[in-house]
Amino acid sequence: MILGRKAVFLLFLLLLSSVVNAELLATVSPKDPNVSVMSLYLDESADFEVTVLNDGPDLVEGVMVKMSVSDGLKIIDGGVEKTTVSHEIDSINSTEKEILLVKVKPTELSSNKLFLYVDYGEHDYTHLSATFLNVSESPLLIETNLSKTALDMGEEAFVALSLKNTSSEPITDITAELIVFSGLESMNGDIYLASLAPGEGYEAKEFVFRADPEVTGEKPVVLQISFEDKAGKHVVEKNFAVEIQSKQTIIYLIVAVIVLLIIVAFLSRRGESKPIKTLEKPIVKELEGKSL
Repeated sequence: MILGRKAVFLLFLLLLSSVVNAELLATVSPKDPNVSVMSLYLDESADFEVTVLNDGPDLVEGVMVKMSVSDGLKIIDGGVEKTTVSHEIDSINSTEKEILLVKVKPTELSSNKLFLYVDYGEHDYTHLSATFLNVSESPLLIETNLSKTALDMGEEAFVALSLKNTSSEPITDITAELIVFSGLESMNGDIYLASLAPGEGYEAKEFVFRADPEVTGEKPVVLQISFEDKAGKHVVEKNFAVEIQSKQTIIYLIVAVIVLLIIVAFLSRRGESKPIKTLEKPIVKELEGKSL
């Protein structure tokens, strides 16, 4: 009987918890209100809105929100491709909402739907919301190449770009721009092409950038290409990363390691003890009373 009462009480607490958590609602949808289901080209980026609503009568604190993606899809955060991004909202008043923006792009062609997931809850991830998008091949063939992945401080590098219209219709209003972040400097401007006819190409524009003479570490680089076709306007992003390092510091480290190895070898040789030979006492014989 007592066990039955405890079970009923625990069930009551579980239902009460579900009702309380249900007051916090989250939805995810394309930022463009005219789009219900997003369809993107390979490497095309698009913004989604995550709306977190407090539908209850009381203040909600410690709201946790985590965005994640299925295989073939990436979240773009500060020019870096990620699979998960987390946010924490201090509080949301009753009937109020918070809107978070998340940028995604497909990195693989797939005939299946690609999903963007949103886990959320109060102090924990207790609920899930999701949306999906479709991916297809772009009519604009974009080829890029990063000249160097490692730079000395103050050194220059470039991203080479070539384009080709592989469709049977013209592609118009083409713009390409190199976007760099703190620690890098773009050395030339963007390019603009009014149109590319079917089968027409554009060869190897080089976007030069320079590393800051006083900064080290890994830095993102983004080549952003926008264009229009019969389906509308599109923005494609090619993401790279470069490592800025001091070659002088590396040389000093190599020299220090070599010196350390020499010292260790010298000390180990000094510590070796040579074998000690035992001297035998000579045998003295006496012949006829005379010592020999």
